Amino acid sequence: MIRQEMVDLSKYADQIRIGGIEGGSTSSTLIIIDAQGTPLTEVKGPCTNHWSIGMEETAARINAMVEKGKQNLEIPESVPLNCLGLSLTGCEEENTNRLLIETIKNTYPNIAKYFVVSSDTLGSLRTGLPNGGIVLIAGTGSNGLLINPDGKTIGCGGWGHMLGDEGSAYKIAHQACKYVFDEVDGLAPAPKPISYVWPAMRSYFNAPELKDMLPHLYTNFNKSVFSNFAKEIVIGCEKGDPLCLYIFRQNGELLAKHILALSKKAHADLKLEHGGLKVICVGSVWKSWHFMKNGFLDTIHDSRTLDELSLYRLTTSAAIGACYLAAEKINWIFTKPYEKNMEKFFHYKRVNYVKSVEALPEPETKFVTCGGKGN
Repeated sequence: MIRQEMVDLSKYADQIRIGGIEGGSTSSTLIIIDAQGTPLTEVKGPCTNHWSIGMEETAARINAMVEKGKQNLEIPESVPLNCLGLSLTGCEEENTNRLLIETIKNTYPNIAKYFVVSSDTLGSLRTGLPNGGIVLIAGTGSNGLLINPDGKTIGCGGWGHMLGDEGSAYKIAHQACKYVFDEVDGLAPAPKPISYVWPAMRSYFNAPELKDMLPHLYTNFNKSVFSNFAKEIVIGCEKGDPLCLYIFRQNGELLAKHILALSKKAHADLKLEHGGLKVICVGSVWKSWHFMKNGFLDTIHDSRTLDELSLYRLTTSAAIGACYLAAEKINWIFTKPYEKNMEKFFHYKRVNYVKSVEALPEPETKFVTCGGKGN
């Protein structure tokens, strides 16, 4: 985060307007709050990941959202917000965060007086957990973050689709396509029949043959569009397709591994809280929890690393957490309703857990000559 001068704004309490943006690889949300922390307006916007669209375009999209928010509140464009919190995908590095602020200030000087920049994971966590815990984002991409009571942050994942994104919609879509490619090529048999996934892939991508997939994977690759194929895998799960169910079980295992990695570095106080280690689960992939549940919990249980944990979902946008961070940056204090900002959807306790009886047999080994399709 960028250090900035603390300002006493108490005498301007009635005029306080603080903004926060939660930015992802697919969409973004701006919320503006008043002096008491009450949300006044909400604005939806597009992707604000500077690694994907560049600093200038990111700044332009942020400005457009703030301008719309000001219009909704009848605030003149020339009047800056007191502070703007930016909790965005891709904002994990101090140098690039500083560059983003400089770009915004130089191009759009009336957006806000002060800024605070952090990753989207921090904004999500601070929406519901003031004293620390874990947030695990599983949307288009994935990212995990632990904050200990001493304020130290530790990450796991968040490296993008080339090196990471395990547990995300992208990974689900990629794994489904990979099983089809390997099965059709004869490189390796899919763990379950591809009788649903292969036709679904042909239909979604309009790709009658494997070679027709290449533009979607390389020349015209769009991460959001590609990741949306995961919705077809969800439909397959709802229809009881064995391969789709297998893929989602695997995805649950991958998400559990993020939590296990972070839990090893979590302070004992967090693990000993009522309900155990608290994990905020953010992103559309968590909507399919019931398809991932057994793989997730069996992985947690088999590791013998955690005795208890509670999973929460936010009941409000993580842009609220970005607002909280912005308020703290200018030393503005108000009561934050953390408990109302999230709800528990699952509680695990080792002594009460009965492992699932699902059997996922190893695929039989067979070898068939492959056709060359290098790109």
